[in-house]
Amino acid sequence: MRSWSMPRGLRWCWSTQAHDVDIVKIPGGTECCFRSVFMTIASALLESHSAASSLVGGVECIAAGPVQVMPLDDDLASTLWHLIESVEIRPVSDERLTYRLLELLSALSERGHVFCQPRHNETVARLQALMGRTPHRHWTAREAGRELAMSEAALRRRLAAEQERLETILSDIRMHHGMMLLQTTAWRIPRIAEACGYQSRARFSELFRSRFGCLPSAIR
Repeated sequence: MRSWSMPRGLRWCWSTQAHDVDIVKIPGGTECCFRSVFMTIASALLESHSAASSLVGGVECIAAGPVQVMPLDDDLASTLWHLIESVEIRPVSDERLTYRLLELLSALSERGHVFCQPRHNETVARLQALMGRTPHRHWTAREAGRELAMSEAALRRRLAAEQERLETILSDIRMHHGMMLLQTTAWRIPRIAEACGYQSRARFSELFRSRFGCLPSAIR
């Protein structure tokens, strides 16, 4: 297992969808307190911003490493805190929140960092965009294939070629959607579980702990 040490001061740390990363936060030195903010951004939003950035030109995708770290300068920190306040202190509409997320992504792209979708996983990316719009839906390979204009067998073949399974992709989408709802709403956990496609709170909590290492109640 590889570890990274974060220097003092404000830092922005991220990982792309192509990697699985476990983060354990251990304060260094004599300080006992620190604050960290965990944020997930929808693939569809990253994809649309990446496409818009490529039209402007001159901006490269971020490196393929599992973790990237950069210091937060005053402007980037101000943009981030403005976004956090929009969620935690003065909740705004989803439309306005989308624009503030785009502002953060634009600030990162100005510093040479653009989140790009892996080009070799085209079917996975299409499936993520499709199911990500309605994670609560009872998705099957047949239903997903019909939405993507291909047979169930063709969909499974393409996913196998990209070393992915529909069930794994759907579970990951639902877990990240659940994390987002835990962070941005005051909904009770049973309602969040239902919004993620689970009738059982226990089943949702079990899968959530398997994915993130803690129960949903720990996020609150």
